[in-house]
Amino acid sequence: MKSREFITTTVLNLGDENYEILKQALLGKFISFVIIEDSAITKDLLAEKLCDYFEKLELKTNKSFDFFLKNYMNNLDEIVRTRIAKTTAPKKGENTTVIVPRARRYYEKALKLKDSRKVTFNKLYDYTRIMLSLYSAIIENNYKEIHNINYSIEVINSHKIITSMKNEKEEVFLQGKKPKFNLKDLYSASSCTFIIVNILLNKMLEDKF
Repeated sequence: MKSREFITTTVLNLGDENYEILKQALLGKFISFVIIEDSAITKDLLAEKLCDYFEKLELKTNKSFDFFLKNYMNNLDEIVRTRIAKTTAPKKGENTTVIVPRARRYYEKALKLKDSRKVTFNKLYDYTRIMLSLYSAIIENNYKEIHNINYSIEVINSHKIITSMKNEKEEVFLQGKKPKFNLKDLYSASSCTFIIVNILLNKMLEDKF
């Protein structure tokens, strides 16, 4: 997928309310305008700026937009997978039915989308919706293992998700825990992940109406 297709399908199709939410989430953090006042930044201008960002990101890193989409999908997987209840297998000699938790069924469906050879917008969108629904359930369950999931877009809270992602930690060998996402470098995979998730969050919220 090209970054232009991604931006056209998402940002340019937002209504005024979700466009404003997205604009406020990105301006001053990931995107900036030197001359134009915030109030004068239209949807077209923001879309153009985002296209410029992704183009510069590709040039600086010598990696394609598809690479960053895959990285984004892997990042969501990493903050979700260890908190999904596993399938309960019957003990030897028992006739107990195998129990696959609802959350596990959705997670495995998401993995099939992630492992697809070609990333299309629909696959990316469906993957994001499943993973953020799972992540929302994890947040509400105090980051403990989850068995169930509410797949309704209504339960997805952008602020909670973004705040939680910023606070995610990962183990580093001989160094202990450190923040999973380093947002100090604007043109990095971490910053790109946050831009993509903000865009898709607002596209999903737009689609619920």
